[in-house]
Amino acid sequence: MKTIIIRNAKIVDKNSDFHNSINDVMIEDGIIKQISSEISINQPFYEVEIDNLHISPGWIDLHVRFGEPGFENRETITSGLNEAAKSGFTGVVLMPSTNPPIDTKSGIEFFNKKSFSNVVDLYPTGCISKYHKQTEISEMYDMFQSGAVAFTDDKKTIQNSMLLNIALEYVKSFNGLIMTNCVDPHMSYEGQVDENINSVKMGINTIPEVSEDIIVDRDISLLKYTNSRLHLSTISSYNALKKIKKAKSENLNLTVDVAAYNLILNTNLIKDFDTNVKLLPPLRSEETRLFLIDSIIDGTIDAVSSDHTPLEFEDKNCEFNLAKFGMIGLKTLFPILNKVLGKKIELHQIIKLISQNPRKILNLPENSIKIGKKANLTLFDPQKKWKYEERDICSLSKNTPFIGSNFEGISLGVYNNSKLFLND
Repeated sequence: MKTIIIRNAKIVDKNSDFHNSINDVMIEDGIIKQISSEISINQPFYEVEIDNLHISPGWIDLHVRFGEPGFENRETITSGLNEAAKSGFTGVVLMPSTNPPIDTKSGIEFFNKKSFSNVVDLYPTGCISKYHKQTEISEMYDMFQSGAVAFTDDKKTIQNSMLLNIALEYVKSFNGLIMTNCVDPHMSYEGQVDENINSVKMGINTIPEVSEDIIVDRDISLLKYTNSRLHLSTISSYNALKKIKKAKSENLNLTVDVAAYNLILNTNLIKDFDTNVKLLPPLRSEETRLFLIDSIIDGTIDAVSSDHTPLEFEDKNCEFNLAKFGMIGLKTLFPILNKVLGKKIELHQIIKLISQNPRKILNLPENSIKIGKKANLTLFDPQKKWKYEERDICSLSKNTPFIGSNFEGISLGVYNNSKLFLND
């Protein structure tokens, strides 16, 4: 249907003149044509009317992994995009840690073709280093020309400072973005969990917060030296955030995100050896968890990601030290934010963390609910209570500690690329 009318929707978009108003929104051929209290037209249209419907600019997740190519049994691009649409995302940023890793323009073009015309925009990233081996930089400009939105070696920390320095200098010529993971592999050798009393009692090797602090220090120093663009991914350390706050006060081109699970879970959960809470970065202390939330409120943290990492059953149904890091997280990202931030900041500020701010980080065009603009929308109900069941998961993998958890706030559908997707 060319024309869609969304009825009685509360608009959540601080950049729109219609922010916080309840209106009908008419979309024609993918463009917002009219916003008013009651729209009536004499042509065929499809109507969307849902109780307590809210709409916002489409949500974007800064960190997802889909497996394909190489790990299709964990997640294909199709299953991953379906999970994203069902979770309220109109865009996802795909990490390049596939098999083979994405380090050439042909890899970027592969993703563009696989996701062409989907309701969810797939934003691919390319590796910083060739073959993901951290010996020389990849052909980043070629990948940028083909559509790569950033460059990262994903969870592999760049150990070679000169390599990172060269990468930061190189992307300046086309205003590219470097994303880094901040864990010193020597300070966290064979680490499994945060360093605390529980890890001592369990006799498990650790990933202490100081291992993150060291790399954050190094990366900020290189950013100052190169005057480039840098994004620090899934930060989880108390002191690292203090360093980041200071660096931001110096007007460096620095942005930061945090994984949603670090905002709601703490390291006490590892006592049961539940492999679903073996994550990277690991769960931290309650003090650090609360400080992460405070750092969102004061603006030190720019965005929140799901860090969606699908894994096979065998990768989690094993001994704790043999289990792989990660959990799926698209479906629970907004509900987690709603739970931990809903009484601390306004709804539009929560949405900004997964909509406007990720777009700014990636240097994408502004998305707003305005007449004449392309319709890129997330439909959601921030008050609906629901229980997360395994049957809710479209992902091929089910590795999450949240099955059986009760949440408030859920996505209802998305509209993007002249397509409407509604949850059942």
